[in-house]
Formats: sequence, structure tokens, C-alpha cells
Amino acid sequence: MKASSARNIPSQTGSDWHHPNCFGCGKENTQGLHADFRFDSSSGEVRFDYQPRPFQEGAPGYAHGGILASLVDEAQGDLCFHLGHFVMTDQLITKYHKAVNLEEPVRIRAWLTSARKRRLYTRATIHSQAGDILVSSRARWYIMNERVFSRMFGNYMDVEELRIVLDENKKRAREIRKKMKEGT
Repeated sequence: MKASSARNIPSQTGSDWHHPNCFGCGKENTQGLHADFRFDSSSGEVRFDYQPRPFQEGAPGYAHGGILASLVDEAQGDLCFHLGHFVMTDQLITKYHKAVNLEEPVRIRAWLTSARKRRLYTRATIHSQAGDILVSSRARWYIMNERVFSRMFGNYMDVEELRIVLDENKKRAREIRKKMKEGT
């Protein structure tokens, strides 16, 4: 677990809580995306810029669709964690509006649309720096309880430290919702 949990502060990026070999944010994964999935506390969203790399090519000169789907999947999943929930993808729907040029950075945004008993619903977009929509996505997430999470990942992660970060993230999410209701 990263230093953020030791200081009892909420996560700010995916790598604050994820294992170092994670395909999305893991700094030790040589084949990974190396994206930061930064949380914006003022909006309650994940927002970050990303520069596709040459090895992520699909059609000549353009990013592979699977890489783009991975980016929106990971952005939405990290958002759920930044809001205090450990989740697994239940459903991911991705629409490709325009080809994504490998040589141009993109802007990624993910936000929560609703929450139900054991599910969260999110949306994400990938835009060009000029603002053109390139990819849009929506996802449904299964909220994992601590018992299931511990059974699945207890050998790989410190579940107690992760719980501390989740608790801090939930506190932050409550404050964001309160400010949004007050219109501040």
C-alpha cells in the first residue's frame, strides 16, 4: 500500500492505492498504460490528460480501440474507488466517435451518474485537446464487500490499509456531495 493510506488521506491518483503491476496505473508494469487517473476534488470526477504511445497503435497512426476501452474502464473504476468503493466491472459500453491520433494527447473525464444498492453507474469520455469527442463510455460496477475483497485480494494487498483509504475517500465523497447540494 502507498503512503497515502499511512497518512490517512484520500487517494488522488490510481497509483495511490493500486498495486504496482496494475495495467492501468502501475509504475512497474512495463506494458501498462502508466496513466495517473487523477481525482478532481472540486468536481468529484477523474480528469487527466494522456499521451498515447506508439506501441498502442491499432490502425496505422491511430490508437488501438482496446487501449481506449482500457483507459475509460480504468478511469471509471478508479473514480469509484476515489469515491470510497472497491468495485469490479459489471458492464462496459464504449462508443468510438472518431479515430484517436497517436501523436496528439487526449483529455479523459469520468463521473458518477447514479448509485444503487450494490451497483454504481458511471460515464467517461475521451476528448481531443480541441474538445472534439473521440470516445464515450458508460459502465455498471459491482460494489465488492470487504469479505469478498479480502478473499480475492488479501494475499496481494494490505486489506486493512486499503480500508483506511476507502474510509477517507468516503468522507471526501460526502463532503463533495454536500457542497454540490449547497451549490458551492
